[in-house]
Amino acid sequence: MRFVTLLVALAPLLPAQPNTLSPAESQAGWQLLFNGTSLEGWRWADETPAPTPSWAVSSGTLVTTPAQGKQVYLFSQREFTDFELAFSWHASPGANSGIKYRIQSIASKARLEPTGLEYQITDDISNPDSLSTPRHSSAALYDYVAPRRTAPAAPNVWHHSRIIAHGLHIEHWLDGEKVIGVDLDSPAAEASFALSQRAESKVLLRRQARRLSPIALQIHDGAVAFRDIKIRFLPIKP
Repeated sequence: MRFVTLLVALAPLLPAQPNTLSPAESQAGWQLLFNGTSLEGWRWADETPAPTPSWAVSSGTLVTTPAQGKQVYLFSQREFTDFELAFSWHASPGANSGIKYRIQSIASKARLEPTGLEYQITDDISNPDSLSTPRHSSAALYDYVAPRRTAPAAPNVWHHSRIIAHGLHIEHWLDGEKVIGVDLDSPAAEASFALSQRAESKVLLRRQARRLSPIALQIHDGAVAFRDIKIRFLPIKP
């Protein structure tokens, strides 16, 4: 009886099953972006009929399929302005992916990198792009701000991440650490963005003229898996 009572007492603290929300998360406004069973809630093409995407659902995870289907971004059907996004990811050796947000233009779905902020996802041990500069390593604000991490993100391990976009304030978290906290209109951001070779994009992205945007998952190199993708709206901040 004492064991049952202890379980009841600990229930709010026990981890939820993947791709589910606890009662506390639901009460706090969290919503699932991935249901664990299908691509419901995501879009990837304007063509009719839509091509088979280079994505699949397997064992409760959303996985890239580099050798199958058309290599496309997955866009959330809903759009977000200020938000907190949480997700878990798993990269194969040498893999490279990312999550795009605050996308300024979706005129070309072939290449969003210059027009959206990106949470970089990669194998920090062997991916050449990650090894080229800290601004291309896991949890970086890709090409613009390097993360302050205690360790590289290894492949074949589940990592847990968060993105907070609140007005011009951006945070990236990795495995419980806040590795980036930057105000896009600050002198520190101006100095860091100046390191990028993307002359037009770095000005566009710091200005953030467009803040309402879908979330986009990228397929790039190798196999990457996602689960527990959840989001909640934050009060809109000037």
